[in-house]
Amino acid sequence: MGKKIELPEVEPVHLKAIHGIRPGILILAGLIAFIALIFFIVAMLPGILAGGSYAVFDTGTADTAVYVDGKYLGSADGSVYFVPSGTHEFSFSILGEDAGTVTAEIPHPIFFTLFNRRVDTISAEIRNTEAIEQRVIENGAMETAVWSRIISYDEGHHYPPVFTDFAVNASVLGFQDISDPFLYMAMHISSEEMEADFRNAMGILDQAGIAYRSDSLDTIISVLDGNAPEAPEKTMVEASGEYRDGLFSYEPASFVMGSTDSAIYPESNERYAYSETGVFSIAADPVSEYDYALFVKENPYWAESNKEQLIADGMVDENYLLDVNLSVSVHSSLPIRSISWYAAEAYCAWLSGKTGMNIVLPTEEEWTVAASSASHKPYTSSLLSIDNDLTAPKAMMGQLWEFTSSSYIPLSRFALDEAERLASVYQYDDIIVKGGSWINTPDQVDIDTVGAMDRSACSVYAGFRIGVR
Repeated sequence: MGKKIELPEVEPVHLKAIHGIRPGILILAGLIAFIALIFFIVAMLPGILAGGSYAVFDTGTADTAVYVDGKYLGSADGSVYFVPSGTHEFSFSILGEDAGTVTAEIPHPIFFTLFNRRVDTISAEIRNTEAIEQRVIENGAMETAVWSRIISYDEGHHYPPVFTDFAVNASVLGFQDISDPFLYMAMHISSEEMEADFRNAMGILDQAGIAYRSDSLDTIISVLDGNAPEAPEKTMVEASGEYRDGLFSYEPASFVMGSTDSAIYPESNERYAYSETGVFSIAADPVSEYDYALFVKENPYWAESNKEQLIADGMVDENYLLDVNLSVSVHSSLPIRSISWYAAEAYCAWLSGKTGMNIVLPTEEEWTVAASSASHKPYTSSLLSIDNDLTAPKAMMGQLWEFTSSSYIPLSRFALDEAERLASVYQYDDIIVKGGSWINTPDQVDIDTVGAMDRSACSVYAGFRIGVR
């Protein structure tokens, strides 16, 4: 066992007091102050600096915008927004129409806002007006017409709930009868996603007790259920036009238009359907470059030099008058092309004023009657057409696709009369073009083929001829 070592005695060390305060107390006070500073920085300072709180808006409606003290904040559809503390006036609009205001106090929370974000719910009772109802209906019609152009979706392309949003607004705002717009929308169902959305909307409307059913809608539902009504049997048009002053006139006709009994879209857009025409006339020739040059001379708005403005107005696209040289000094008989449906309509309105006649674009049915009378003529595979046969219009098949006044609605053949009536109210659809062009062949396009073009689209393969009613 080792010998115990005796350590020398030393005097204890005593820290000197600072201003009479023991150092231990100062250390403790400093530690407390440090902890308090950290607490302040973490738990209080973010809230003090933020100067407000978060809010969501409960309106119950879709397509609703929120404004704070007159400044746009964003959509009320479930988004969370930071709002400065204080009393604010929140105003709401649905598709640009004033839908009411509410005043609310936004608190100024301080404690632990960095970890616990406070979200206040601001409820607002959205009022309905005639203007709001009209905008909701128009938007639903327009959106379904636009989205029906896509018939399949993938992970990169998502379908928005057009029918559901429409039904939610109709329910919350208390619409009474939406049978016409809802039928129009239903006629545009062209994908599984749209159909699922449509059925969800029906559930909302049923629960709200809103009138939306009709016989035609029941037919559309039967088609979607796989129980389409039997198609009528095909009947050929037996028409013969009387020629006079560049026009062929036709008597009323009843027939079955179409080339298939398929009830599956898109084949069903050529499904057999009962059709009727009244007395009408149609031009023997398409409108020529010279004819259109005369129109442009008197209507400089439609001049090629004004194309930028025409595009801005949505009247044409960048292909307007592509490969066309208009001249009133050279009598070009080539058919006008690279013009839009809007341009063709404007031409018809101008010519009506010049002649005093009701100049129009023919309907699909009228075009079909006229084309049937010319079925003995060969397919025109050139822009040049030499045809001295005055028994029927020339170049009805081939040369250029021809604009009609009929709207392209995917499921219109299951309720053709209703589709034509509603298309005159909701003009958001593409336009039906008929006859094919010189780059097509008879095995690609026949008299019943249905083509579609955007109303502002211009194509070197599309033109028009006038009709008279």
